[in-house]
Amino acid sequence: MSEKSVAFGRFLKKFLDKPLLFKRFLNLGLSAELARRKMAAITRNDFTSWMDFAALKAVQKAVCGDTAWVNLFFPVEIIHAFRLNCVSAEGLSGMFASMLLEDTAITKAESLGISRNLCTFHRTGIGISYSGFFPGPSFVATTNILCDGNIPVFTTYSKLYSVPLYVIDVPRNNHLGSEEYLVRQMEDLIFNIENHLGRKFVYSELVKQLEIEKEALDIMREAYHKLCIRPLPMELYQHVNALYSFHIAPKHYILKAAKSLIKYDKPPENNKKILWLHLAPYYDNELYKIFCRTSKTIVATSEFEWDWLYWQVDPVHPFQSLAKKLMLNPEIGPVEKRIDFVSKLALDFKVDGVIHFNHWGCKQSWGSIHLIKENFEKLGIPFLAIDGDCVDHSNQSSAQFKTRIEAFLEMIE
Repeated sequence: MSEKSVAFGRFLKKFLDKPLLFKRFLNLGLSAELARRKMAAITRNDFTSWMDFAALKAVQKAVCGDTAWVNLFFPVEIIHAFRLNCVSAEGLSGMFASMLLEDTAITKAESLGISRNLCTFHRTGIGISYSGFFPGPSFVATTNILCDGNIPVFTTYSKLYSVPLYVIDVPRNNHLGSEEYLVRQMEDLIFNIENHLGRKFVYSELVKQLEIEKEALDIMREAYHKLCIRPLPMELYQHVNALYSFHIAPKHYILKAAKSLIKYDKPPENNKKILWLHLAPYYDNELYKIFCRTSKTIVATSEFEWDWLYWQVDPVHPFQSLAKKLMLNPEIGPVEKRIDFVSKLALDFKVDGVIHFNHWGCKQSWGSIHLIKENFEKLGIPFLAIDGDCVDHSNQSSAQFKTRIEAFLEMIE
């Protein structure tokens, strides 16, 4: 998400009509950047360096094969127990956006009849798939969480690659029997994947994943109150890396990142603090300049970095624990759940303002915006909603971003 990414994208653009060469050079570039990030993570041993490495590692696996494509909220612990690499379809779109290559994928999708009303994460993902830049996944899997477009779009991936589609239906309300309903779906999922791959599910690997995840999240939970007072200095794009790492990356990387917080003792500063809601653009833009780690006003945290906060990992009962993980996610169900959760974050972090990025075409980010705004008005916390596109760099106005946000920041200073 830098000039280096854009320059690499310009180089790759020469090979758009030669998928094999595109794939080879993409793999070389990602591998080189991955080696650099790994060295930085080992040397610095800090939270953001490990999260930056883990996020890129999850994307780089898409080029290597032996993958399953998933949406952001799928219980990836099950797939890791099959020793498959999880690839976020949204993450691939974000990677193309960071290199300013998303326009070619979007054009490809629209040439196939994909509606412009569909979110650009999905349009870009479909365009990438039809362009043959990545090896096909072993299967694709999604939940119905947050996005109504997940199931039809993942159905498209399934048909394109001639692989199975697996869907976990998460009830929108925690009724009696919801946990058992989810557990049965996971058991059926494992049975179907075993038959498809001809590979046995490694139960002990799932338990191991959850034990590591429990250790990591317990440390994060301990660090929560410390981070509320002394937020980590992070670039805006690093908050995106963190949320993807939490949801997709193998858990031992999360544990390394979490352990680095044990000795974190940065003294409090007088920065103004912002809570970021929903996502942020993946391409280099004016927001990155306004909210950098050295700015007077920093993004203290974002909501998707903490959507696991109410979940207590239980490795002894792995399927029941994963069912609870899905049901306790504050982004699922009535809007009041999300409002209560983001209010908690705002109050705990003592933020000076809240910014909600409304991604174009996303019902989840647009639909409840007025209720969320009213809630923060009652709390006396300044709130700003900005409209834009997380993926399509041509579908945004830098000048408008800058003018509105600078006016907002002047108001809270």
